[in-house]
Amino acid sequence: MSDTPFECVRVTAVHDHPKADRLDIVKILGTQVCEQKGAFQVGDLGVYFPPDMMIPEDVAETLGVANYLKHAVFPGHLTKSRCRIGAIRLRQIPSVGFLIKFDDLEMQEGDDFTSHFGGEKYQPPMNHMMSGDMRADTTYFPIYTNIQHYYKYGARLTPGLPVRITEKIHGTNSRVGLVDGEAMAGTHRTNRKEFNLREQRSLYWGPMTTPMMAMLSAIHGERIQDAAFDSVTVYGEIFGSKVQPMDYGVNGTVGYRVFDISVGGEYLDWKDVKRFCLYHGIPTVPLLYEGPFRLELLDELMNGPTAVCGEGDIKSSFKGREGIVITPLEEQYAEELQGRLILKAVSPDYYAAMK
Repeated sequence: MSDTPFECVRVTAVHDHPKADRLDIVKILGTQVCEQKGAFQVGDLGVYFPPDMMIPEDVAETLGVANYLKHAVFPGHLTKSRCRIGAIRLRQIPSVGFLIKFDDLEMQEGDDFTSHFGGEKYQPPMNHMMSGDMRADTTYFPIYTNIQHYYKYGARLTPGLPVRITEKIHGTNSRVGLVDGEAMAGTHRTNRKEFNLREQRSLYWGPMTTPMMAMLSAIHGERIQDAAFDSVTVYGEIFGSKVQPMDYGVNGTVGYRVFDISVGGEYLDWKDVKRFCLYHGIPTVPLLYEGPFRLELLDELMNGPTAVCGEGDIKSSFKGREGIVITPLEEQYAEELQGRLILKAVSPDYYAAMK
């Protein structure tokens, strides 16, 4: 889960909107919002309300933004309300979240106002196929990285850094692995039993196929002697019409793609992930770019059609990308992130399309 607070930010640039005389494009952090003409000047402070967050309906009404929010169930409520922050295009220009200036708030750049406005992280509703009996986490089965947003930490990616940019798939996160020789599977954070009390196999055990077991064993045999502990974990995305609204041409069943592998808690470089998956015939997430990083790649790759399948195979209304994930080709630690350097950028078209 990413860190997306309601934060006091400073305006870094203001540009005329090319297609709307009454709007400005206001640059903050590594992103932008479209705001009323003249509302912000360079150097102004405001509270940024980013996508992937929610505010109570009464707060939205007070702020005058309720009509711009999506419907969702706010934590502790029983029915949907306009509470979920998203992104839209205003006259073809992306506007990601919104920025508000408060004359009555004492603020400094970097101050966190999430609690002040009752902010909560948005959690997609769980599909019935994802539910099931949970297995106690009795052995070390590493959870996946919390991927932060590019707009907040993009400066960590220096121009020229060799990176891979892969498509971010809209599904449910999966872990499968071998821990001390025992097969395990689960979600991003929770282990799952293979079968529930009704003898139904968990969705999250689906990727544990014969080729997957062969790959886990091969990685174990090649790498475990240098690992801190006996654990090989493969991270992937389970997707399709039975999982999330975006079907990627997978209807009536589920699809699966690998995006990372760890051994003893240490992530493998991308070349090794590709090598193991290719040899064992296990698909990886679409690779959109591999090479030196440059800022222009975000606008070039964040939007556009999905690379998972052809447009004609998709039945869902939105046929684009959820976004992209940017990772160095060789694993790097980032002090500011307190972990590996990996960032995501979510498409404004995806935010606008999701109801």
